[in-house]
Amino acid sequence: MADVTEDEQVEAIKRWFEDNGTFLVVGIIVVLSIVFGFRTWETQTRETAEAASAKYEDLIAAVTISPLDELSEENLSTGQFIAQELKQEYSGTVYSHFAAMHIAKIYVQSGDLDAGLKELEWVLANDPEEKIKAIASIRVARVLHGQGKNEAALAQLDETNSTGHEASYEELRGDVLLAMDKSDEAREAYQRAVNAQQNKRPMTQMKLDDLVAPKTMIAVDDSDDTSAPEESE
Repeated sequence: MADVTEDEQVEAIKRWFEDNGTFLVVGIIVVLSIVFGFRTWETQTRETAEAASAKYEDLIAAVTISPLDELSEENLSTGQFIAQELKQEYSGTVYSHFAAMHIAKIYVQSGDLDAGLKELEWVLANDPEEKIKAIASIRVARVLHGQGKNEAALAQLDETNSTGHEASYEELRGDVLLAMDKSDEAREAYQRAVNAQQNKRPMTQMKLDDLVAPKTMIAVDDSDDTSAPEESE
C-alpha cells in the first residue's frame, strides 16, 4: 500500500471537518454552555443565599429585645418590612421561611392570632424543607387551638409528619383532645409525649397526672351505718 503523502493527509482532515465540523462545533458549544451555565447558576444561588442571609440577620437585629423590654412599633414595622422583602424577593430560600415564622411568633405573642396564622400558612404554601414544614404545621395547629378551632387543629395535626418533634406534637394533640372532652385520648397523647421527651418537662407530666383515672370511691350511706353511736338519753 502506497504511503499517504502529507498533502493527502491534509485533504483527508479537511474533508472530515467538512463532513463533521458542524456537529463538532455544536457539540463543543453545548458542552461549554452546560459548564458555564452551571457555574453561573451556582454563583447566582450562592449570591442569593448570601443576600437572603444578610436580610434575615437585619430582621433578627430589628426585632430582638431583652426580656424586660417591649418591641417598639418602629422595630416591629422594620421587621415586618424586611420579612416582606424576604418573602417577595427570596421566597425560594430557607431564610424567607424563617422570617415568616419569626414574625408569626411575634404576632401570636401579641395576641394577633389571625396574622400569625397567615404567616405560618404562607410558609406551608411555599415548599419548605421537611423539618421546617413539620414545625410550621404544628404551630398552625397550636394557633387554631388557641382560636378555639379544635376540629381544624386536630385535622392539621393528622396531616403533620411529627418525626423529630414527637413530644411537642403529642402534647399539643393532648391539649386539643382535652378541649374536645376526649379525656381518654388526651391521656394517651400526654403519655406518648412524656415517653418521647428526652428532657422531661414537668408541665407535660402534670397534664398527664391530672387525667389519671381516679380510684373508685365507695360511698357510705349513714343510714346503714350500724357503727354509729347511740344517742344518750
